[in-house]
Amino acid sequence: MELLPPTIISPALLALLGDILKDAADPVGAPALRLRLMSPDFSWQALVELATQQDVLPPLIHALAKRAILPPVPHVTDQRHEGHVTLRLQQYYRDHLIRRELQRTQLQNILHHLNGAGIVPLILKGAHYLVAPVALWCEARISRDIDLLLRPDDADRAFAILVADGYRVGQPYMANYHHLPDLQHPAEPASVEIHTAALAAAGQSALTTVFAWRNASKSADGSCYLLPLEWQALHCLLHHQLSDRGYARRILALKPLWEWTMLTRDWSQSQWQAIVRHMREAGALDLLASWLVQAHRLFGASLHEGIIPISAQAAENACETLDLALAPHWRRRTMFVIDQLRYAFSKDALAARYGKAAANISVADGARYLVHLVRTHRGGLLRRLVGYRNRLS
Repeated sequence: MELLPPTIISPALLALLGDILKDAADPVGAPALRLRLMSPDFSWQALVELATQQDVLPPLIHALAKRAILPPVPHVTDQRHEGHVTLRLQQYYRDHLIRRELQRTQLQNILHHLNGAGIVPLILKGAHYLVAPVALWCEARISRDIDLLLRPDDADRAFAILVADGYRVGQPYMANYHHLPDLQHPAEPASVEIHTAALAAAGQSALTTVFAWRNASKSADGSCYLLPLEWQALHCLLHHQLSDRGYARRILALKPLWEWTMLTRDWSQSQWQAIVRHMREAGALDLLASWLVQAHRLFGASLHEGIIPISAQAAENACETLDLALAPHWRRRTMFVIDQLRYAFSKDALAARYGKAAANISVADGARYLVHLVRTHRGGLLRRLVGYRNRLS
């Protein structure tokens, strides 16, 4: 069960966050941003809390530093200045980089063990940037998990290898899920998810596992496979918009939207045309168009008019997504839970979970899944439904 991102209280603060997160390599607009940060009604605490809630605090710090708009630190520092916002943000970012370096070492060790057994995984999502960073912004992306896509025949072997290396099972998942139970090591910073499918069942209609393997390339050292940037970006989009039903639920997700914007900012016309052609063939062009409108509204990304058709439905979806992010929490929570339960117990979803045809799904299958949820979340199921510990999934 996915988690709902926290409600955004201030539209003005959201707009400011978006403007700061625009291409930080471009100094244009820095003076105007500096004035907004000096406004009497501006609160650093509120901005930091918003960025933290939306999983973009390191990108915010990175952008503030690149734009040189962090508040100056007094030359003479004493105990009164230890809590200075610039010093605190700089320390947070240093800690973030230390954690990323530990994750990089962790991933290298995992690859060493798997490669020794003849297993070469395809690295998905944020772990891609640990081995093949695209630009400086990659160091600012938060990663909690290391996601590895493996051939079904290799998945159980890889799981056993990591368990033998000290990893332990975290939250359990049922059979036929798109990844095995997550693995955690007491001495390592990131949990590990061994995937047998590139995306959850809902996302497979737009990017199949076969497609991911067919288009991946081996890294320079041969230790892993990586997706080309076009498909890395599309995977980022589809993971939220389709697999997590962000498009259907009108859920704003700043972290993947920012990542998409950074990945695609220098694309050629042929790269955009390839993505448009792929999404049109998948019948998912409106998902792409809504995503682009959101990126345009928040981060100033180009709409690429003439290449990407934006239907009235896609434009409306983007506007509703941005509006709903500012709606009262009770309304967002209610809509989210209703759709979550409706989809989770739909015939298509149950068929994917249990490896059956949708026509053969029965009430017993729904009851079986309910038992699984109760056992998995135990006494926390009600708290999960009402939104405890909300964070981006």
